[in-house]
Amino acid sequence: MSSNISNSTNISSLKNEIRFILFLTLQIPSIICSLYIFLQYATRSNLRQSIHHHIVLVLLCSSFLFVAIPVSASEAFFYTATVRPASYLFCSIWTWVHYTTNIANLILMSFSCIERHLLIFRLNPLRTRFRRIVYHYIPIVVCLLYPALFYFILIFLYPCEPVYDFSQLLCIMPCYFMNIPIGNVDTFVNNWMPIFAIPLLSLALFARFLLQKRQVHIEIFQWKRDRKMVIQLLSIACLYFFMWAPLKSVSIYNLVWRVKLSSQFQIDYMFILPYFIHLFYPFVILFTNSEFRRRNRLQPNFITPIHRRGKTCAIQRSNK
Repeated sequence: MSSNISNSTNISSLKNEIRFILFLTLQIPSIICSLYIFLQYATRSNLRQSIHHHIVLVLLCSSFLFVAIPVSASEAFFYTATVRPASYLFCSIWTWVHYTTNIANLILMSFSCIERHLLIFRLNPLRTRFRRIVYHYIPIVVCLLYPALFYFILIFLYPCEPVYDFSQLLCIMPCYFMNIPIGNVDTFVNNWMPIFAIPLLSLALFARFLLQKRQVHIEIFQWKRDRKMVIQLLSIACLYFFMWAPLKSVSIYNLVWRVKLSSQFQIDYMFILPYFIHLFYPFVILFTNSEFRRRNRLQPNFITPIHRRGKTCAIQRSNK
């Protein structure tokens, strides 16, 4: 009996050690890559002024916050095999930050898919200040505030007896999950809907882009710009889908089949997969957008001649 307990403890310690090394190995370059992209935004006005770059920056901020706080707290748990400090307040704060940043990031990504449809297939959809505020800035603010308020109410204000377990990652779960209707609403609205919306909207965007390319004559510059936006969105969508799909597949399996997978198996192997979205997100952004890899240098203005009915007009342009 004691032998079995000892073997189980050794296996658990080994798993925690592997996860600690893996997370730390990815966390450091992920933070460095995020800081590099932040620097690009800070020093290059053309990136800040481009509407389609705004949501990329907001997603990067939420992922950076997740990597800095929940990932660090998880690493501390893997290193010590217990939650420290072992208090309900710490568990509540950790859970709130984890859920808020994770779900806000997921909802923002869903909104990004919808916005890319507008930016690519509508002519100047955000050309006026009013439209930019209503259809661009307000949705981003709502995507950020809704999860923060939703989980603050359920984690800190909802009246229930805490069920935190200091020997489990993320203290296992907040007590509002014991209320099945509330837990189901949270799971369906904040998890299932955006997780299914992201791949469906991304594939629809790709299909519309290919159809438009065949049916409509598009300027080379616009086509290259749209192609970059589509490729970037598909790359990010694949990252989200492949990291969330295993966890949600396990949930479907548990709903359909009588023989359910153990909760410990889900915590050990499935629950940590969405962490890699935030760890890999800066690299996906860096490698799918050539603007972040260009040197920030001033290029001389040049004159482009345009011929109109025998006359030559000179247009001065500058590259940024």
